[in-house]
Amino acid sequence: LQAPDAEGGGTRVASFRRKDGDILEAEIRNTPLRVGDRTLVLGIARDLTAQRQYERRALAFYQTFLNSNDFMFYTDRAGVILDVNAAFIRRFGFSREEAVGRTPSIVRSPKTPLATYKRLWSDILDSNRGFWRGRIVNRAKDGSEVPVLLSITSVRDPKGDIVGFVSSAVDMSEQEELQRRLAQSEALAAVGSMAAVVAHEIRNPLGSIVTAASSSAREGLSAEERRTLLEVLRKESQRLSETLQQFLQYARPRDPKLEKADLNEALREVLSLVRSDRGLLGSVKVTESLAPGLKPFPFDGDLLRQVLWNILINALQAMEGKGRLHVVTEASSGQAVIRVSDSGPGIPAESIPKIFQPFHTSKRRGTGLGLPIAERIVSAHGGRILVESEPGKGTLFSVFLPMKEGGA
Repeated sequence: LQAPDAEGGGTRVASFRRKDGDILEAEIRNTPLRVGDRTLVLGIARDLTAQRQYERRALAFYQTFLNSNDFMFYTDRAGVILDVNAAFIRRFGFSREEAVGRTPSIVRSPKTPLATYKRLWSDILDSNRGFWRGRIVNRAKDGSEVPVLLSITSVRDPKGDIVGFVSSAVDMSEQEELQRRLAQSEALAAVGSMAAVVAHEIRNPLGSIVTAASSSAREGLSAEERRTLLEVLRKESQRLSETLQQFLQYARPRDPKLEKADLNEALREVLSLVRSDRGLLGSVKVTESLAPGLKPFPFDGDLLRQVLWNILINALQAMEGKGRLHVVTEASSGQAVIRVSDSGPGIPAESIPKIFQPFHTSKRRGTGLGLPIAERIVSAHGGRILVESEPGKGTLFSVFLPMKEGGA
């Protein structure tokens, strides 16, 4: 080895070739030793392979950070920004000098609830989790709102202590604008469909009402003729009222008001109404098997009666005045179950996915809203409706409702 310099020592980096041909980079430190009248040199070599690998990885990660299309910054453990990338600068309008040394509150928007930030901090400080991901709204330097999908990860040292946080966000502005436009287009399409159905369903009873009213003004009508015209006016007015009520229910749904009640009793009331309408019932035989042990549980009685009525009406209309209708209640796995089976013509397999779509109907008369309203109400209760059917073999509707506390 070379003799040490005049100051007594030296350190340098050198490359060596190993026996297997690989290059080994090492740091060489020379220390002079005086032995008698001779000066010797103690050379200590430190393998730099692991350090160089670490440096290359760190450089790769840093270049990724700087060049990412996502908005990124990292902070120390106190939340003070140490660096930001170019995408952050472009989107939020703060220069690197303006951002570094400040906290992420420079991009905070009041549109993000405080509770969201509380959950965020709780998750990233949790040693078993250490990250948070979710949608928030940020605010740029010019005051514009920026919806983002944000991910924050805590960085820990080998002992497990937090040394900082890395934040990465994806701009959701364009995607949410597209979703808004799509929702607007779908809403306009639904309004168009509704307008067409409203016009059709209202025009017919209105025509009958106008004709009956005009005819009732004629002189010389017999008592029987007047009774017939009044019955037309009554029935068509009721039909018009029911049609408008369905549209209002679909357009302005309300949240369920849950109160503990008896499901069997609610069902008996609806079945009594069905049996009293001979024009609707015809010669259909209606039977029921209601579970005697079904305990009261929380549900909205008015809304659930509407569900049962809509399903029963749908079954009776499908049977066209003849056949069998059977209703069953039971408790199963913490749920109340209502099953309505009919002996009607059944539903083709390709039509089953459509029956809960608004305005879909296979009948000559009807809004196509009865089953969608029923499905919406059941979903609002945390339940679901299943349909089983086969052409020529009837249809089975099964309504599942969570019984929650106090259930069977």
